[in-house]
Amino acid sequence: MKIKLLIVFLLVFPFIVNFSTTSSYACSCIEPGTAVEELERSDFVFSGKVIEIRDPKADAAEKSSADLLELHFDVSHTWKGVDETEILIYTERDSASCGFNFTIDNEYLVYGNENDGKKSVSLCSKTTLLANAADDLTALGDGKEPSIAVNLETGDKVAGTESSMTMSITIFAAAVFFIIMASYMIVKKNAR
Repeated sequence: MKIKLLIVFLLVFPFIVNFSTTSSYACSCIEPGTAVEELERSDFVFSGKVIEIRDPKADAAEKSSADLLELHFDVSHTWKGVDETEILIYTERDSASCGFNFTIDNEYLVYGNENDGKKSVSLCSKTTLLANAADDLTALGDGKEPSIAVNLETGDKVAGTESSMTMSITIFAAAVFFIIMASYMIVKKNAR
């Protein structure tokens, strides 16, 4: 009898262990505050269009939902922490790890924070499609256009494109003025 019970136990035990529950953790968020509150809490807030999504571990044998995706944005307006016309932000690959699900060619109002020197966005932020952000945009106001022209593909960066154009015109006008004044002085001196 004892041997039969032992055999039954040995046959049933693997099934019991196999069907036991395992722990699993999903993203858990606190409800975001108002647009103004989230502007205050965030390191950066901007609106822009997703140009490209890069997955550095696309070819990796092992992937995690916490792997970071790199998102290339064309910035249209900024409220805080972004001055460039193009930037890279990062989010986890999957919503299970609080990654925000961005789509190429869609425009978003993005709220995020700096983590380990990278601009990061979470599913828990107030980030949303720009088409759904009318109330936030009203609360935030007009924002401003980015002042630093950047092309991430070529690595070109031109600080203050509008102000540099004004500066160039001012320098050119000053040079023309000095040339005219110098010419006038030379003509006046030679006329004596």
